[in-house]
Amino acid sequence: RGNALDSRSTYSEILGTHMKAGGTEIGDNTQIGGSLVEVGDTFIRMGKMEKEYLRDVYDNFFKPFSNHLQVEWTNINTEKRRLDLARLDLDASKSKVRGARTPEAMQQNEQKAIPIPEYLCTQVRESQAAFDRQYEQTKILLTDADRKSAEFTNHLEEFVRSQINFHENAKKLLEETYAKMKK
Repeated sequence: RGNALDSRSTYSEILGTHMKAGGTEIGDNTQIGGSLVEVGDTFIRMGKMEKEYLRDVYDNFFKPFSNHLQVEWTNINTEKRRLDLARLDLDASKSKVRGARTPEAMQQNEQKAIPIPEYLCTQVRESQAAFDRQYEQTKILLTDADRKSAEFTNHLEEFVRSQINFHENAKKLLEETYAKMKK
């Protein structure tokens, strides 16, 4: 992706090339021709600065952020889906236990506990253990993602820093060209 940016001309470079060609065609020894060549050179340099800016932003912000989204959040979503499935399994196991107690048996044995088949109790315990394991796994991933958010705040700061540097340098370049033209 970064190599594609290096080979394409930016709009500033294209504008600069056309201005420079027009100034040369008019005659760079004339006032308008010389000014077009000067401004054309400035825009070509701005285009090169823009490429550096885009490369910097890609390397320091978009690439790490994209990797984070593709890897971390995919894993988190997968684990959350597994947690939902574990919860559904647990709920189904508990429903089977409630279903084992028929209304008639409950009315007849109001005072004494109704025996629940052992396999249902085992199934509930296993489902609860699976749910608890999945809950902890998901919690660890979410905690780790929260910790990494500080790292991505730094990447966002780098993005803003790149913006500031590009615009400051472009402003300086344009001011220098303007000062040359005023002479």
